Amino acid sequence: MIPRRVNGGWLAKPEARLLDAMVHHVPARIGPDTLTGIGIFGAALGAAGFALGVSSLFSLLLVFLGFGLNWLGDSLDGKVARHRRIERKVQGFVLDNGVDLISYTLVTVGFAASGLVSLPIPFLLLALYMLLSNLALARMLITGVHNLAIDTVGTTELRVCFMLLATLLYLLPGVFLAMVPGLGLSVLDGLSLLWAGIMLVNFGFVLRRDIRAAGLADQRQARADARAEENDA
Repeated sequence: MIPRRVNGGWLAKPEARLLDAMVHHVPARIGPDTLTGIGIFGAALGAAGFALGVSSLFSLLLVFLGFGLNWLGDSLDGKVARHRRIERKVQGFVLDNGVDLISYTLVTVGFAASGLVSLPIPFLLLALYMLLSNLALARMLITGVHNLAIDTVGTTELRVCFMLLATLLYLLPGVFLAMVPGLGLSVLDGLSLLWAGIMLVNFGFVLRRDIRAAGLADQRQARADARAEENDA
């Protein structure tokens, strides 16, 4: 079963309108696979911009260009496939999730290589995001819906956050890289760990909610099976 796709991100509605307008203007020679490749290339460029420490205008522009291309490719590949009626529902679903994982990993490695934060923190954030993403995939068994966002934050919202972070690091490096007295951590380290803590708490609440919803689904299925057995008797 291919789940129904929804996007609960806070930018989803204006983004959908923009993509609907753009899909008609994609040249015929540019297909979904090319757009997927552009998306991965954009993630690599964005990662390179962060790896350079966002210490120059060039690296900042690299981050913006990279995440812009990543958004363009990642958002339009499936849209173009559906518009041209060449969608591969099963293969496309698997490919989209695999490419997203590659992009997340590239950005994480770039951020870790930057030296802007202590080395374990980017990978901790990636692991926590993967925990929440995995719950969203498991939730499809209950709802039959694949929500592209975690709560109200999807990949588009994450890109905006990363570009905003890059801008702040370029304009105010002394603020975010200053050390917090007595902690041995920079301000950016502290903010990153705060974000990690919020994600971990959110994971606990979401897991509890999903376990309850799964229990109710099991009960409904058990009643349906019992009725089916009675009808067969």
